[in-house]
Amino acid sequence: MKGRKKMNSKKKLYGSAALLSLLLLVGCSADDDTSTNDSSAGGSSEMVESSSETANSSEQDESMMEESDMEEDESNDAPYSYGAVGAMADDNLTMEEMFTYAIQDEQLAHGEYAYVLETFGDQAPFNNIISSEAQHITEMTVLFEKYNLAIPADESADHIQRAADVREALDNCATGEVDNIAMYNKFLEQDIPDDVRATFTALRNASEGHL
Repeated sequence: MKGRKKMNSKKKLYGSAALLSLLLLVGCSADDDTSTNDSSAGGSSEMVESSSETANSSEQDESMMEESDMEEDESNDAPYSYGAVGAMADDNLTMEEMFTYAIQDEQLAHGEYAYVLETFGDQAPFNNIISSEAQHITEMTVLFEKYNLAIPADESADHIQRAADVREALDNCATGEVDNIAMYNKFLEQDIPDDVRATFTALRNASEGHL
């Protein structure tokens, strides 16, 4: 009887030890799963944040490229919206636009001659023609006022052709007079009032004399 009791006690101890070991194994496994899940969640969060940062960077790059393209387009269009060159590229002229192109071109011519005189000294024919260009600006100003139109700001300084010497300056000014004549010839083909036609004709003839 005593031997049986001892054996039963040993079995109970063995059973308790086995149960304890099993519980410890389950607990460790659960901890490992939790750690793995936390690591996976952290990795997913990092991946999402990285993906978001990449997308934002890509959007910023595209925005900067679009702004750069717009600036290039504006820069390329600038020379073709001013004075005689702008007038020759405009196929749908209004009278106000003709006035604007005309005074711009006269301001540009005056600026060109002033630049040459300041750069290369007081010499003909520049010193003779510059006073005529000032008179042309006055004649266009009279038309603006008569037709109650706003006179545009003088931006000719942004469009002046620089020259390395007097020979190049003469070529630049001659090209400007040729463009001016072509502009007024185009204007004279339009349906315009008689007083406007008379002014445009006089200004064209003056440019032919300058040339």
